[in-house]
Amino acid sequence: MKQNFLFLLSIIPLQVFAQKADNSYECIYEYTVKTTNAENETYTTILQFDDIHARFADYAAFQLDSLMQTGKATEEQLKKAEECVVKTAFYFDQTTFVNASERTITVYSVIPPNLYSYQEATNGIAWQLTDETDTICGYLCNKATGEYGGRIWNAWFSSEIPSSFGPWKLGGLPGLIMYACDTENIHHFKAITFRQGTTPITAPRIPNSIATSREKFIKAKNHFEENPIANIPKESITDMRVEKGDGGSNSIFINGVQVRLRTNGYVPLEIK
Repeated sequence: MKQNFLFLLSIIPLQVFAQKADNSYECIYEYTVKTTNAENETYTTILQFDDIHARFADYAAFQLDSLMQTGKATEEQLKKAEECVVKTAFYFDQTTFVNASERTITVYSVIPPNLYSYQEATNGIAWQLTDETDTICGYLCNKATGEYGGRIWNAWFSSEIPSSFGPWKLGGLPGLIMYACDTENIHHFKAITFRQGTTPITAPRIPNSIATSREKFIKAKNHFEENPIANIPKESITDMRVEKGDGGSNSIFINGVQVRLRTNGYVPLEIK
């Protein structure tokens, strides 16, 4: 296998918390964003959680992690899973890991050609509960509103699933968040499958990542995505590679890190 980073947190040794999958649960979400070109992009993401830990990531990365954890996958199987991550048209390039006992969220993301991580507290959203209800994925949900990252979020949580977690960084309610959207109707996380855990929950370890603060990362990330190729410092490039894909689509790697070009434009989840 090529030594690409691809933002595959799974290629680094992992720390396992939930030794048995039957002690954990998984909720698959469709994340939809309305882009600057007024196109809707849909990403497939997954939340793994138990009583204390939660990990949210792109579903393709999760599938690769699951294969690697078995220790029984063939080279061909791993290659196909890695290719899936590379070729996924809409890839959610943040992985968040929550440790409820320490009340922290650790975020792992990428600004090519570097990988970054930062940490913040879990109690960053002051939710206001409402009387509104809805049924999502077969579960009765209550509505709450709160502000995070410069956006107002509406979240529907189900007390039938007594967990304080939710998609991405959204959490802190008395039930699993099954659906969330911002009031501008740009970003949507919707649960489509809830199931027993299929693989242990892991905390990523990335020895070569750059530790930073949330504020610095968001500012740098949002600036970078305005024009990715132009915003990569030329002096930082030691290796550049283009891999040809099917249908004329190419994958670009700078220093082994994949650069994902957003043809429909970029609308950040966090604006401050």
